[in-house]
Amino acid sequence: MTKIRSAVSLLVGGIQFGFGALALVLALLIYAVPEVQMGLTANLNEVYLYMFIFSVFGILSIVSGTLLIRREECGD
Repeated sequence: MTKIRSAVSLLVGGIQFGFGALALVLALLIYAVPEVQMGLTANLNEVYLYMFIFSVFGILSIVSGTLLIRREECGD
């Protein structure tokens, strides 16, 4: 049972880390590429809101995924 729990925890941690990295890349694309901003049909304040939301989600997901992976590697 412990091996299954460890494998699932590593898998979920990796997926969370990946989603976090993807969210940060998306926030960067929203900031750097004007075509993406126009595609969102958002004004400048909404663009900054999208960037903030994706950045916070990305950072929290990366931290959570990293903690899950580290916890299983340390054996706690």
